[in-house]
Amino acid sequence: MDIDQHYSDHMEETSLLDQLHQRYPDGPTLYQLAPIDQLHIGGIKASEKLLQQLELIQPGRILEIGSGAGGLMRMIRSQCSAEIIGIDITHRFNALNSAITRLTRIPASPVITCDAQQLPFTNNSFDCIIFQHSLLNIPDTARCLQECHRVLDNEGSLLLHEVLEGPDPQRMHYPVPWARSADQSHLISYTALYELLQASGFQLKRAENWSEEALQWRQRQAEKEKEKKTEAPQISPSQILGEDFNKMGPNVIANLTEGAVEVWQLSCIAKG
Repeated sequence: MDIDQHYSDHMEETSLLDQLHQRYPDGPTLYQLAPIDQLHIGGIKASEKLLQQLELIQPGRILEIGSGAGGLMRMIRSQCSAEIIGIDITHRFNALNSAITRLTRIPASPVITCDAQQLPFTNNSFDCIIFQHSLLNIPDTARCLQECHRVLDNEGSLLLHEVLEGPDPQRMHYPVPWARSADQSHLISYTALYELLQASGFQLKRAENWSEEALQWRQRQAEKEKEKKTEAPQISPSQILGEDFNKMGPNVIANLTEGAVEVWQLSCIAKG
């Protein structure tokens, strides 16, 4: 199964959109959408931290690689004046992204179905590129980073909120939200990523290991999910990821606890 199938084969977009429209006739807020469009570890709070980085650098043209259901794009579009384009290799994600935005009062932004290893943009098209749990689905990290450097202005920013390989990768449990098996997961270590960033023309400005915070967040989410099982049907990540989500959440906790994965935020500058 390829990565497009991993996401699109289990997506219940029609019933999800109907549910959103019925539950929020005046349009859902970003926080009401969070269970299905903030699927990364750390949820909407992690996205808010990325927005703090954007406030510091004040970019004018942003590319989000792996925009998924569009949660981060909508947050950026609602809170700053920058132009933003999203890309994702899963076309059904892009269609869902646009459909959810139409339910909100947030202006739409372009979303394009394409491969991040071959970006359909001219040189120096952006001054900021963002990854949020998307590098982990890209087989050729080096080629992707080289493409990012090509389409970024000199001194442009590269922001990454990513799951990386931990010190004990052999303890990895599947399925996880980004992969149902090892062949769909393309994690690399922090050291390997640092070396690839340097080789691709990026200077690392800041790196933070968020693993402990990510683990605490996932544990809190697990408690909330137990409580919701006794309530009326809720908007849930399972509407995107399928019934395997019931295994994915506990596996993320196990993988963080056992050192199979780590969660990092990195901030880099493109050098000419």
